[in-house]
Amino acid sequence: MGNLESNLNNLSETFDKLNEIRESSLTISRSIVRDCSKSIRYLHRNDTEGAKEFIKNAEKKIKELKKLTSKVSEISFAGYVLDAEREYVEAVIFYVYEMNGIIEPFEKFDVHPSSYIQGIGDTIGEWRRKALDNLKNLELNNAESYLNIMEEGLGILNQLDYPDALTGGLRRYADNARGIIERTRSDVTNAFVNDALRDDISKIKRDEL
Repeated sequence: MGNLESNLNNLSETFDKLNEIRESSLTISRSIVRDCSKSIRYLHRNDTEGAKEFIKNAEKKIKELKKLTSKVSEISFAGYVLDAEREYVEAVIFYVYEMNGIIEPFEKFDVHPSSYIQGIGDTIGEWRRKALDNLKNLELNNAESYLNIMEEGLGILNQLDYPDALTGGLRRYADNARGIIERTRSDVTNAFVNDALRDDISKIKRDEL
């Protein structure tokens, strides 16, 4: 076998292995995204047990994905891998807040730091949905608690001042989160004002009787 043919065979074998890892990691990543989406949907239905099961499934797959890609930087930083990590962070943060009332810290995750901060940004949108659901049911204090945790999440994003190349577009996430929070603050404020007006009207009616 000549040097050229041997060289090409080695290259082909290497790329074959990389392609196998890519295909496997792509399948796992898609499965993680599905599990996390289902977990979030269950939480919006207030089914914490169902949400927990899907998070457990996603956690196992995240570990498998990390092991598979840890020595292949080209794949470790691939968009679909980072997307899976971001979705996982979002699902876990959303779940942990529902259970414990805190934002799960970065040290609890084995993901890229950019995936963590993007996950926080995405969770702020889920918290808005929760706030609106509580406003609809006139549970104003609960809605306000979601507004407070949204602001805490934004506070984390605002404290980080690094290039987008490292953070995966932190400023865009922060700007989007800021807009979501401003709308939510307006909704919550209006709800409290309307509630106070209802109390005043009820008091006037009682006094007239």
